[in-house]
Amino acid sequence: MEHHVKGITKKQEKFHLDGFSGFPDCILSHILCFLDTKSAIRTSILSKRFKHFWTLSPCLIFEFSGFSPKKYVKYTSHVMAEEDQASVESFKSCVYNMLKQREHTALTKFHLSLHEDGGSTFIEDCAFYAAQHDVQDLEIHGFTRLKPATLPRSLLTSSSLINLHLHNAYGRGIELPKSVILPNLKVLRLNKFEFSDKKYDGWLSTGCPSLECLVLSNCWIHPGDKFTDLDLNSPNLKNLEIGYWSCVWDCMDTCMINVMAPRLSFFKFVGHLVRVNFKEGLPCLDELFIDLYCPSLYLCTVVHECRELNGEFLIHLFHQISFVKCLSLSPNTIEVRRLTDSVFNAEGLISSFFNLCCSFD
Repeated sequence: MEHHVKGITKKQEKFHLDGFSGFPDCILSHILCFLDTKSAIRTSILSKRFKHFWTLSPCLIFEFSGFSPKKYVKYTSHVMAEEDQASVESFKSCVYNMLKQREHTALTKFHLSLHEDGGSTFIEDCAFYAAQHDVQDLEIHGFTRLKPATLPRSLLTSSSLINLHLHNAYGRGIELPKSVILPNLKVLRLNKFEFSDKKYDGWLSTGCPSLECLVLSNCWIHPGDKFTDLDLNSPNLKNLEIGYWSCVWDCMDTCMINVMAPRLSFFKFVGHLVRVNFKEGLPCLDELFIDLYCPSLYLCTVVHECRELNGEFLIHLFHQISFVKCLSLSPNTIEVRRLTDSVFNAEGLISSFFNLCCSFD
C-alpha cells in the first residue's frame, strides 16, 4: 500500500513539474495541433515521452518566412543536430526529413508557405503527401520561376478534403486545375489564378457540390479568350468574396461573373471594374460589403470612364439585392456614389431595400 502511494506521489510530482506528463496521449496530441511544426518538434526535448510524440501530430505547418534551420531541429537516431545555413534548400531538406519520420496517420491540417523558388517538384511532393494521408485542411503558398507545380489527381478527387487554400505566389507557382471533383469541399480560397478556356472546365460549378464558402482574390479571366463568363452555380454557397479582380480595360464589357447561389447570405466585393450578375436574386442575403474604387494608374480620360462604369455596376448590383438586411459601403464606395448621384437620387434605390436595418460605414 505504501509503495502504491509513493508511486502516485511520484506521478503527481512529475505532472506538476512539467505540467503535461499527466495528460493522456489524445489530449497531448490535440495540444500539438495548435502549434506550428517547428514548435511541435521542440517539445521532443521535454522528456523521453515527448521524443517522438510530434510524429503523431495530425497537423503539419511549414513556413519559410523568417526560416532558420536552427529553429527546425533535425532528428537523427538519438542525436539532435542543427543545420547552419538558412536557405530554401535546407528548408526543403528539413520538410522532407520530417515527412519521412512522421507516423503514417491521417492529416487534419497541412499548411506550406514558401514564397521563394522551391521548385515545382517540392510543391507537388508535399501536395501528394497530403493527399495520401487524407488531408482535410490544405493550404499551399507556392512559387516557382520555371515550370508551375501540377497538383496530383489524388488530391483533386479527394473525398476527405474540406478546406482548400491555394495561393499562387506572384501568379507563378501552381497551375490551376482544369478539372476537379471534390464532393465534400466546403471552403475554397484561390489567390492569383487565371481562368481560361484551356485551363478551366467549369469545375467551380460542377465539381464542388458541397461548397459553402468561396474566396477569389487577385484572379482574372484570360483576355481575348473564348472563355468570357465565369459561372458560379453553387446551390449550397453561403459566403462569396471577390477581391481585387484583375481585368484588362478592353475586356471590361465582355467579362462577367455569373452567380447562381440561392442560399447566399454574405457577399463581399473589394476592387473595381468587374461585372457580377446574380441570376436569380438573393433572397437569403443578410450582409453585403462593398469597397468599390477607381484605379489611380489609369489615364485621366480612362478614370472618368471607370467612375461611370463603377456607378453603373453599383446601380446594377443594388437592383439585385433588395432583400439584404445589412449593407456596408466603404469610403471609397461613397466617393463613387458622390460622383454618380444618379445611383441614389434618380434611381431612388435606397427605398427599395425592404429589410435594410443598417447602411453606410
